[in-house]
Amino acid sequence: MFAVKRNQIVVTALAVMIAVAGYLNFTESKSSGNIENVDLNDPTSYQALLNDDGSIATVADDADGLELALGETAEQAEETQQVYDDTGAAIYVSSTPDTYFVQAKLDREQARASQKDMLTEMINNENIDEAKKQECADNLLEIQQRIEKETAAEAMIESKGFSEVYVRIDDDTVDVVVNKSELSDSELAQIMDIVTRKTGMKESQVRISPLKNNETKGKSDK
Repeated sequence: MFAVKRNQIVVTALAVMIAVAGYLNFTESKSSGNIENVDLNDPTSYQALLNDDGSIATVADDADGLELALGETAEQAEETQQVYDDTGAAIYVSSTPDTYFVQAKLDREQARASQKDMLTEMINNENIDEAKKQECADNLLEIQQRIEKETAAEAMIESKGFSEVYVRIDDDTVDVVVNKSELSDSELAQIMDIVTRKTGMKESQVRISPLKNNETKGKSDK
């Protein structure tokens, strides 16, 4: 009788040990498959700006490739950054035009400020070598040049009689939004000339869109 109970205890103990071992193996394999998340909005997350080969990642601010401290939610991006590929196609927004331009420019400024802060932190980091610091400095200069070009283009277009203009320069494109429901061919040509001269981009890289309220779209669809 004692021997039977002893065997039962041994079997139970072995079963418990097998179960524990299986659980540990499962949790280990699960954790090894997780990808470590990097907070791109944290200026101390320097690795977020490094490519696999250790080179500095190109600073981009478009919705597809950026996400380097852009700080925009998906909802904000849909509301303030959606531009159609074909020049002249209107952008429809649920907010008023004034609200759109204020929010779009604010988002752009916040994104650039966050990028500049991150690059400055990397330049001042003693653990980063001089070559990478120079890349950071070059990217920092590029951001400042984009800001100046955007400001110059907006001011020049507004001087032609357009009440509100939003210009955003990305790596390969320039998005231009004008506070007007429709743009004539001559107006498109005028804006295109200004943008290409002020930004140095080709016409094929520039996308110009008039701005319409959703209420206007609803009426035109009827």
